[in-house]
Amino acid sequence: MTHKKIRCYHCGQDVLVPSKAFSAVCPCCNRRVSVEDHIISATYTTSNIETCGSLVVAPTGNLQARLRVQNLQVQGRLKGNVTADGKVTLSQQANLCGDITAGSLEISDGAKLKGFCKIGSK
Repeated sequence: MTHKKIRCYHCGQDVLVPSKAFSAVCPCCNRRVSVEDHIISATYTTSNIETCGSLVVAPTGNLQARLRVQNLQVQGRLKGNVTADGKVTLSQQANLCGDITAGSLEISDGAKLKGFCKIGSK
């Protein structure tokens, strides 16, 4: 069985989980963490999304939520603050309204961003 390393978004500890897992219990804080990848391709509103996986807002996607993810790729519209341990990528058509805290940020020409950014390691 292959494993992947994730960082628990509750306690910040690195944890090994099975590669095909959708969720796991952190052995350090004993809390459940989601490790699923998500694709948002329609209008979706929720208070927050937390995953140690990646999230993609497709060109037809319109998401309103506070995000805590590993990586984020925005091709559509997103309204909400973002915390990503890895990389945030905004494509040409992206429209993001919210603050970003991430390990790295890539913004394509034409992307729209309204908010503050804190980029780099913690």
